[in-house]
Amino acid sequence: MRRSYIYIVAAGALTAFLSGCADQNPDWNYSIPQRICGIETGESTVKPLLPKGDSLDEKIRAAAGEDQDVSERCYLYVDRELHGNGRNLSIRKDREIEKIDAYQEAKHLLKFTNLQRVELGEHVTSAAIGDEGALVAMTCTPKIPAGEPYKYLVTQVRFGKDADKPESLPVRHQQIEDFLRAYIPATFADRCEN
Repeated sequence: MRRSYIYIVAAGALTAFLSGCADQNPDWNYSIPQRICGIETGESTVKPLLPKGDSLDEKIRAAAGEDQDVSERCYLYVDRELHGNGRNLSIRKDREIEKIDAYQEAKHLLKFTNLQRVELGEHVTSAAIGDEGALVAMTCTPKIPAGEPYKYLVTQVRFGKDADKPESLPVRHQQIEDFLRAYIPATFADRCEN
């Protein structure tokens, strides 16, 4: 995956503060978003990936590479004012011309541990989930071409060093998979031609 990027601000920040949702989310004093990083996913798949806290900030940035390819990065912070810039969750989308093996990339480049391959259905060419997050590659003819043409969209979901660590990593793996089963098809529908 490409590594040389010039950062460009692509979207503003979403901040959700105390919102009277305490009855629905007794340990999450902020609204759980229905949309995450611009994609509709539903609260039930997002909530298990986010820690308890009082506020949620979302920042979306685009990075333009030397070949005018564009990468998107989305960061979610819980209680940012209290904890500083520690990311709890990040989602990165890279446009790729060549097909990649998500398992091999996650193992050798990202150094994810306890990796397992997962099948995520139509359009997904490979996917892997590890303790640190997931990597998914799918075919994608872009609805709105930008820069160099590309054939694949690679999505990386990663927990930050400040993310809550579950007692059971298999449970975390299942939570990630459930999230991907909502997020990846919605990403395809939003970005790619059918």
